[in-house]
This record gives sequence, structure tokens and C-alpha cells, in this order.
Amino acid sequence: MKFLFKRKQKVEPEGPQTRGARLWAHFKSLASTVVFVWLFTSGVAQATVVPTGSMLPTILIGDHFFLDKVAFPGNYPEALQPFLPERTIRRGDIVAFYSPEHPDLRLVKRVIALPGEKFEIRAGYAYVNDRKLDESYAIHRVASLWRSENRTPITIPPDAFFMMGDNRDDSRDSRYFGVVHRNALIGKPTFVYWSYESEPYQEDRTLVEWAEYYGSVTLNFVTKTRWTRTGTVLR
Repeated sequence: MKFLFKRKQKVEPEGPQTRGARLWAHFKSLASTVVFVWLFTSGVAQATVVPTGSMLPTILIGDHFFLDKVAFPGNYPEALQPFLPERTIRRGDIVAFYSPEHPDLRLVKRVIALPGEKFEIRAGYAYVNDRKLDESYAIHRVASLWRSENRTPITIPPDAFFMMGDNRDDSRDSRYFGVVHRNALIGKPTFVYWSYESEPYQEDRTLVEWAEYYGSVTLNFVTKTRWTRTGTVLR
């Protein structure tokens, strides 16, 4: 009987990487991570916080939540917007958008009236097409202001929406700056991933104010975190 033995090939160990090769590998890894994070936060989801009480009691001051940004035109260059899919917007949706007054300022409000609808306010109540809305989410802190509020009827233009905050007595919304156009919409809040008890603040804090804020968070993280808010779905 004849046996055939296959000669084992000798494998040469790889030489050590040069310093330049290692740095290049680390750079490629870091660059790919940065690009992924940028694409994810630009077009898919973004961590967001509301610094005021305009959406109380639905969104508390200090609620940190993810913003679903898929198929919202405000996240893309204007030249691309006509070719992109449009997100369906329904009455009652909570939506983030760029302020008509200050284009760099992001706001979060609730959709009250849709394109083509007739909208008005009678004695503090919102009416759409002459029917009073059932707004269980809305609050009014000052009864005299609420009951005396009236708005003459308007017809919402095409591709525009009438937005209002749930905290009706403390919200600068479409009652003041007009309707919001579709191309200004940037996302829908999804759920709260962290909520920290804090006072209202302006987004343009100074470096000293930011340092004081993060110092407070470090010292009071356990006691001021609203643990029961984690996972709260915003709707």
C-alpha cells in the first residue's frame, strides 16, 4: 500500500506593524465611527432636550428624548427635498421644527390643524372646521386668559400646519408666529431616555452657565433624576 504524505507548508509569521500603519488603522476606525454617528444623528435619530415648559405636562423641563428624523424635509438640503419621501403628519402629532422667527432655533409643539382646514379659537377652545377639538393633553394655568382668548378663522395653506404647545398659557407658537411649513419639520419625539429636574433655561448659555449646569448634574444626578420618566413614550 502506498501512502501519500502532503508536505506541510511553512507559514511565516507576520512582521510587526509599523507605527504609521497602526496610526492609520486607528484613524480609519475613528473616521468610520464619526461618519456613522453623523449620518445617524443627521438623518435617523438625535438626542434632544426641551429647555422650557411650553409642552407641559406632556414633556417636562429636563426631559431628554430621541428625535425620529427619518423622512423629515428640514434635515436635508432644499434641492433634495422634492425628491425625498414625505412623512405623514396627523393632528395631535408632536413635532420638532425650525422656528419661523429664528431659523436656527428648534421648537417642539403639537400639530393642531392640517393643510386646507379652517382653524379658530373660541373662548379658549380650538375649533377645526367648526368642530371643537377634544384636547385632553392641553392645560390652562390662568382661567381668565384662557376663557378670553379668541382667534378669527383662518384657512391653513397647503403644506403648512398650525402648531400649539400643550401649556397653552406659556407657549410661543403658531398663535404668534403663524403656520409652520412642511420643509421646516425636522422630527418626531419618540421616548424619554433620561429626565433631570431642572429650571427653564435658554439654549444660548454661556460657558460658565454650562459649567455650572454640568456641575449640578454631577452632584445631584441620583437625587434629581426622574427615574420613573425613563422609557416614557411621547404622544
